[in-house]
Amino acid sequence: MECADLLEELTCSICLSPYSDPVFLRCGHNFCHICIFRVLDTQDGSGGYSCPECREKYLERPALEKNRKLSSIAKHFISTHPEQVEVEILCSYCDFSHPAVKTCLQCETSFCAKHLRNHNKLVDHVLIEPTTSMENVICSAHKKMVKYFCAEHNACVCTSCFAFGEHRGHQIEEIQMASKKKEKILRSLMDKLISERAETEKTALKYKEHMKKVHVEADFLTKRVTGQLKDLKEELELLEMEVVSEISRQADQISAKFSGVVQQFETRKEELSQNISRIQDIVNKKDAILILQAQELHSDNMCDGDKNEEKDGEHAYAMGDLNMGLISETLHKGIAEIVTSLKTCISVSRVLPIIMDINTAHKRIKISADMKIVSDSDVNHGRPELPSRFTMYNQVLSTNSFTFGQQYWEVETSTQGIWDIGLAYASIERDGKHSGIGDNDKSWCLRKYTTKYMSAHNSKAQSLLFEQCSQIIGIYLNYEAGQLTFYELCDWDRHLFRHLHTFMDNFKEPLHAAFYVDEGAWIKVLL
Repeated sequence: MECADLLEELTCSICLSPYSDPVFLRCGHNFCHICIFRVLDTQDGSGGYSCPECREKYLERPALEKNRKLSSIAKHFISTHPEQVEVEILCSYCDFSHPAVKTCLQCETSFCAKHLRNHNKLVDHVLIEPTTSMENVICSAHKKMVKYFCAEHNACVCTSCFAFGEHRGHQIEEIQMASKKKEKILRSLMDKLISERAETEKTALKYKEHMKKVHVEADFLTKRVTGQLKDLKEELELLEMEVVSEISRQADQISAKFSGVVQQFETRKEELSQNISRIQDIVNKKDAILILQAQELHSDNMCDGDKNEEKDGEHAYAMGDLNMGLISETLHKGIAEIVTSLKTCISVSRVLPIIMDINTAHKRIKISADMKIVSDSDVNHGRPELPSRFTMYNQVLSTNSFTFGQQYWEVETSTQGIWDIGLAYASIERDGKHSGIGDNDKSWCLRKYTTKYMSAHNSKAQSLLFEQCSQIIGIYLNYEAGQLTFYELCDWDRHLFRHLHTFMDNFKEPLHAAFYVDEGAWIKVLL
């Protein structure tokens, strides 16, 4: 069946709209509940009732039976074919020619703007948005209009419900009054939700902007890395040509030196072949005298030849082989230059030289003249009392701080003693057991205790199961991302490193480099 044909079958003959809460008469014709209800109301007192469609007569007001199957079909059609359905509620007093603006619950009638003004002058009824479905406004138990609200059961009820029904004795109030109270609550909730939505949109926008920034950076770095690797490939090809050329040059040089020796050996080989042939002829003749003469000839000439051959062989070996040292040096030097160039492909900001703040240094630690080295000391250096000075632990902060961006620096550490390297807010305590680096929520550090590393923050230390293998530590900070990472770099090749630990947090204040030394430890800032 076509949609248009099905829609016609599902249309009420009174309101000419799809069935809403359909009911049927004894004659079998279906109508919207509110539509037939109004028609029967107009027939009250006329001495009888009739079906609007087939005119079948009824002496008494006919009962209205709900057609559940038809109701289900109509609802399904409306939900699946909204474009086919244009439901418009029309004014009951305009012979359904003008659109309604409100429906009165008590009158069960819809009004246009003109008739609504006249209605409101006469009575103070409950008005709702235009509807043809009275299913939710008629009490299912008593078939009466609901006029009150039961707060205990959160339900709309009719007069019979609280007079002698299940809501008897419950706290009730008029629907209009209850509606105003509920509206106030809903508006308050709506205001909160609007505020929350605005905050959510603000946060979402922030993340979107960050995502956009990340993608822009990713595109930039991709192009940069691609270009760098292209250059690297070209540099490797040039290095290959250089090394191969050096190998070829050495091989040609040695070949040139050996070519004369080889020619001598070829000449000597020919002489030996001739002598062998002569001797063979003599031996084959079985002539004793000739044989004796041949031995004498061999003694005089052949021995000198053997000596010359031995001498020539020693000369040949003395000429040497390929210079592997020079070839290896050429190769490794070229690779080192390429790696050094590659290291700058993706680089973070190098911090300004980290200078230790002497005004924060504990009295029993030694600070070098260039403010780059801190070491444990048993000597009291007599520094003046200052509010900024650490008084309990052998610690010191840097003068410069970090408030944005990505930073990287390196330090050299001792193998003996205990040391901490990290970051701290300037607001860190200067005295007491919680003033140590990593012993509060204002500092983060990598700690070397005995031979193993630990991470520490907010008085929680965690063993990293790594033993110290190098004295060089790299520190990377991404302030906006809240990332602080520690690396151990290879002593003999800074390009080799291993990840030790990463802190993730939300940095809220300027961060200072922080150092702690004890039991003979020392730390030197390299970058």
